[in-house]
Amino acid sequence: MNRSKPTPQDENPEAGASVTPKILVVGGANLDITGSCFNRLIPGDSNPGIIKNSPGGVGRNIAENLQRLGIQTSLLSIIGRDFGGSLILRYCNEAGIDTSAFFEHETLSTGTYMAINNQIGSLLAAISDMAVIDTLSPCLLEKRLSYFAAADEIILEANLSKEAIEWICQTNPRKRIHADAVSATKAVKLKPVLKHLDTLKVNREEAAAIIGSHGDDEFLAKSLFDQGVNRVLLSKGPQGCSLYSKEAIEDTAAIKGENISDTGAGDALLAGFIAAQYLLKSQKDRLQFASACATFALGSEESVNPLLSTEQIRSQFLSHLDKEAWL
Repeated sequence: MNRSKPTPQDENPEAGASVTPKILVVGGANLDITGSCFNRLIPGDSNPGIIKNSPGGVGRNIAENLQRLGIQTSLLSIIGRDFGGSLILRYCNEAGIDTSAFFEHETLSTGTYMAINNQIGSLLAAISDMAVIDTLSPCLLEKRLSYFAAADEIILEANLSKEAIEWICQTNPRKRIHADAVSATKAVKLKPVLKHLDTLKVNREEAAAIIGSHGDDEFLAKSLFDQGVNRVLLSKGPQGCSLYSKEAIEDTAAIKGENISDTGAGDALLAGFIAAQYLLKSQKDRLQFASACATFALGSEESVNPLLSTEQIRSQFLSHLDKEAWL
């Protein structure tokens, strides 16, 4: 397995609740249009239900989750000069996210994700129009060098272009960089930068797409280690999640909760895990915290549960942890 990067607490033994890290998230900020059926979906017919507009995008969702968990977060993204862009800016600012690094495209519309959920909140199908994110080129990113310099950690996601992903990693060799693979189709864009990644969040299909081969969880994780990833956060849906690192393998079962919508649960998982580095002492407890954040996201119609906070997660899901477990 590869080199081990220090955790925030390894670098500073006094790190914890008193530390206010600065995290820069680079990725998509989209308008989510979600249709949820009242009853079982009938294909080829008009199905009664509810349609909602809300802010979304993997990068934006991660940033809002982090901000609501008490982590100072900036978001670098690109939007259009339209209703979707205005809605995203308003929601981000209300959540406390720093949006001063945003770009506005003069002609393209804000990225849009349209999802159809069944009567129990599970995704049936989705269409995404993300052309604007492809214009977030290295030339544009270079105009935001000061934001990269000011960040303690960087999170990127695979909706970005391959060129943008490589530029971020090559330009910030001393920064701790985390990545969300997003989907099996988009995950392959991360293959050239695996050696730069501290944490990679994937599911089984995304991991297999990156390494070009299927296998069990241990095979997938070891293959990613061998290609340079420091920690693999493996999302297993209803089966929970696992953390694979040089030091150990940790597993946690999915935490039961209400399932209103699947959208955003994976984003909450990664954000929760990153935030937990500053909140909890053990990797096992950090993984449980991340899983709890994902469950909390499932209980909301929004892509980010607006009630999310460290205290909510602690009281609802982690009350079994004594005070010695927390930093």
